[in-house]
Amino acid sequence: MSQKRDHILIYFFCWLLIVPSGLYLAWANFSPQSFDWLRLILYTVMALLTSSFIVKFNGKPISLTMWVTMAVFLEYGLFVEMFISQLALFATLTVQKSSLPFIKRYFINSSMVMITSAVAAFGFYFIGGDIGTSHFGIALVSLAVYRLFYTVANLSILKIYFKYSRSSSVFTLRDIAFEYGSVVLLLPISLTLYFLLEVIGESAFALIGIPYLATVTIIRQYSKSERVNSDLKRAGEIGNELAGISNVQQVRDQFIQKVSVLFQSDHVYLFKSHGQWLEQVRVLEDDRFIDNGFESFQIGQGIAGSVLSKTEPVIYRRRSEWEDIALHFAPLDLESILCVPISHQDEVEFILLLGSRRRKAFKEYQLKILDLLGSYFIVSLDKARYMQEALAKSEKCALTKLYNYKYLEDKLSGDMDKLDRGDLRSLSLVMVDIDHFKQVNDTYGHQSGNDILASFAQLLEQVKPEGATVGRYGGEEFLVLLPNKQKDEAYLFAEALRQQIKATPFAISPDLIEDKRQVDVFITSSIGVSAAPDDADEAMTLLRNADRALYIGAKQAGRDRVAQYVR
Repeated sequence: MSQKRDHILIYFFCWLLIVPSGLYLAWANFSPQSFDWLRLILYTVMALLTSSFIVKFNGKPISLTMWVTMAVFLEYGLFVEMFISQLALFATLTVQKSSLPFIKRYFINSSMVMITSAVAAFGFYFIGGDIGTSHFGIALVSLAVYRLFYTVANLSILKIYFKYSRSSSVFTLRDIAFEYGSVVLLLPISLTLYFLLEVIGESAFALIGIPYLATVTIIRQYSKSERVNSDLKRAGEIGNELAGISNVQQVRDQFIQKVSVLFQSDHVYLFKSHGQWLEQVRVLEDDRFIDNGFESFQIGQGIAGSVLSKTEPVIYRRRSEWEDIALHFAPLDLESILCVPISHQDEVEFILLLGSRRRKAFKEYQLKILDLLGSYFIVSLDKARYMQEALAKSEKCALTKLYNYKYLEDKLSGDMDKLDRGDLRSLSLVMVDIDHFKQVNDTYGHQSGNDILASFAQLLEQVKPEGATVGRYGGEEFLVLLPNKQKDEAYLFAEALRQQIKATPFAISPDLIEDKRQVDVFITSSIGVSAAPDDADEAMTLLRNADRALYIGAKQAGRDRVAQYVR
């Protein structure tokens, strides 16, 4: 049996001990002598309506049903209050969105409401409160104590729950202040309803209830408007953050992470459109990037494929709406889905799919927010691509496509700094020079010489060890940086490279001879090797030592050989 199932069973047995027995004891000891059924029905209806109109404070949903249940308690006592509170709780949990299973939330909250009702009633009776009193002062004081005991019990139970579940409390000082402040907020409304019922009868429900519900509706609409404005502001901030990133992969990952946080998504999938099929390029689950092994699917296939086909966004509020068309990779706990196309120059470039474990997690207005974010994403992606291409051109040799002299110097200095910090154990430098290259140019032409340089660069890229950096130092000279390679290891690599160069035919089409047929040219190379920290403790010293080994130890000794720097 899983740990999650064990926890639910524990909550169930606790609920079984607390709620049914609590209702029975309340009925046996605190049931009213008489009922006004019409009034009880109206109390229940008002409690259910109030519990369905949830407002948010500090980003958390709050139900203010107690303005009804306090009046119920004052008129009919503990049992009726407990019964109506349980009904109202069920309504609240039905409309309130959460990633937790409904049954778990019900068992926990139902038990809490039962305990807090009992504790609040104890406080009421402890100071001499009287059910059905017509004395305003007694009703005011006793109901205020009732509400304070309720608040203290509620916060204490929550603290115990968070400690038991080993989760951090989500309640701030503002939340606690609101809990106590609600005594001042709800007490006058409850007392007004209670005493007004005695004066004008059931019409009091309309006189108090309609303005209350209308006010809550206005507050909810205002909160929704504030949420839209807040999301728009955050979208603008995300756009500015993306615009400041010059790496394509970082732009993509930052976009996915920010969208996940803004829309409170548990799953995010980004697909690259290739016209008639989609390639999955990134997956974020519970704030972690993962590789789930799914690669591609065709247009019209699954939710994302359908969005690609129709080029229109979709929102699914519960699993039953989409599970028949989803692909096999859909997580079992996924409920709500929002899927949108991200277009560039009237062509769909990406499909973004957001998933949530909560039902009805996404709203229609969020489509426009996501459309705006998609535009920021595409613009930032284009900018990052341009900057990376420009940087690559500034760092690369146009002929050989290898790193150029400036990049090599910076890389060498950076690796020497790593060596000084202890991030590298050693650093070896291999300098390679093509023997008699001027003779190649004079015999076959400069274009043929360029062809050999380009092919030579490809050879170096193919044979370089993992983690090595290859670049064109200048003319026919090339460098290979070998981090974490000792001098003897670098020498063995250089010797193997020399032999491979000597054995490799380089195909050219000569410009300076009458026969234009392609010919194979064989060349040799001279190579110098130096290493740090054995031979040098500075980048330029390491470079000069490799150069000395190349010219003195290899070229002057007859070429086509490898030489190590010797002090």
